[in-house]
Amino acid sequence: MRPVRRSARFAILGMLVGLPLVLASRAGTAAPDKKTHGSVATKVTPTRAAARSRSRVTGKPHHKPSGRPTREGGGPTEIASIHDGVSITPFPSQAAAAAKALAQNRRDELQDAERAARAPDQPDRWQTVLFDLRNLDARSDPEGCFWRVVAYYRLGQVERARSTRALCDLPAKDQAIIEAEDALSASAQPPTALAEETHPDPVPNPSPYASAGPTPFNR
Repeated sequence: MRPVRRSARFAILGMLVGLPLVLASRAGTAAPDKKTHGSVATKVTPTRAAARSRSRVTGKPHHKPSGRPTREGGGPTEIASIHDGVSITPFPSQAAAAAKALAQNRRDELQDAERAARAPDQPDRWQTVLFDLRNLDARSDPEGCFWRVVAYYRLGQVERARSTRALCDLPAKDQAIIEAEDALSASAQPPTALAEETHPDPVPNPSPYASAGPTPFNR
């Protein structure tokens, strides 16, 4: 009876020792590999697989469609615009309109100055004439220079009128009128008014202007 009991003991011991090894081997073979079987990232769909197979056959890489229209030669087609071929010139008549507006403004200022010079009752007549001519250059505007020189003569400022007159390029007709204004204003001043070392108060002539106007000059 002792031999039987010993062999049974060895059998039970062998079962206890081998059971963990069997369980470990089953656990290693039964656990699925997530990287090869369970991963969604490596899942190959039929469409992708077909595309890869076509690229292997044709030798051309497979690209996902971009959704943009393409032409036959390759590359995206240019979308036509409703503004193609339209040439826009901003303010085509701006220069002409500006020149016309400036010319009209100059003519208005000259008319205001002549109106003030000839008005029967005009307070501060010649100061008003000079104010109306404030935007006109005596060197480049003969009409404006004419009225400015007349205003200085009528204010009794003979020397200032003569220095301003030297800047003007007046026609012969206008120069004759200015010569008469010079003689009239100089005769009305005191004997010492024209001397350089004395500065007496000038004698103005506030009467309306009754002579001919300047020769029209269109710029």
